[in-house]
Amino acid sequence: MQMSTIPLSGMRVIVTRSVDQATILSKKLRNLGATTIEIPMIEILPPSDTGQIDNSIQNLSKYDWVIFTSVHGVEFFLQRMAILQTPISCLNYVKIAAIGPATSAAIQSIGRNPDYVPSEFLSASIVAGLDGLQGKRVLLPRADIASKKLPMQLRDKGASVDEVVAYQTVIPRELNCDRLRMVLESGVDMVIFTSPSTVRNFANALGYVNVRKDLSNATIACIGPVTAEAAKQLGMDVSVIANPHTIDALVEAIISDRKI
Repeated sequence: MQMSTIPLSGMRVIVTRSVDQATILSKKLRNLGATTIEIPMIEILPPSDTGQIDNSIQNLSKYDWVIFTSVHGVEFFLQRMAILQTPISCLNYVKIAAIGPATSAAIQSIGRNPDYVPSEFLSASIVAGLDGLQGKRVLLPRADIASKKLPMQLRDKGASVDEVVAYQTVIPRELNCDRLRMVLESGVDMVIFTSPSTVRNFANALGYVNVRKDLSNATIACIGPVTAEAAKQLGMDVSVIANPHTIDALVEAIISDRKI
């Protein structure tokens, strides 16, 4: 068949997303002819201490805004609400902001439309679109290793921000560094990163000093500029960046790069 029919035919692609998220991306790529090798570089776990998030849920009425920056943040927050037997209807009394269509869809799945979704799927874009934050209380349920940039920017606009750990992002317990090296040595055309932590854990697994050499023959694709910057800082040559920063746009960007 022609390239236009199967645009990624013959490509070998490493997908580094967590186990629960890799399937969707891998399926899209396989449907386009690629061979995918899933080597998760992050594992998502509940927080080791749920005290902070539980307290924030029990005092939800005290907040003006709840800002969700990922699907995982929504999912783990809702799980704790269920465990605490806090009605979903309590979310109707606060404003909700969500970064990206997937996070927005996770909120909508419980029958609640977000009050604000920025046009650019970046944390910084949330701040630019939220007015009247002076004196407002903002709840930010996120990963344990999330960047401090967003809360700092919110505080600069006069908001009182409570950051709570909704989930942990850790190096997978099943990560096999020898398998990763064997896959790379056998030849891959592309490595896909979907978060800065996937980049850092990948580089750590290979040994930071050698990562540029190990990836010299592979195209690097990233879901957005924050992830791309993390890759560049570690010496990776990033060729593909999705815009907008979604899985569908990432796949389209990979197809476009393939045609060049």
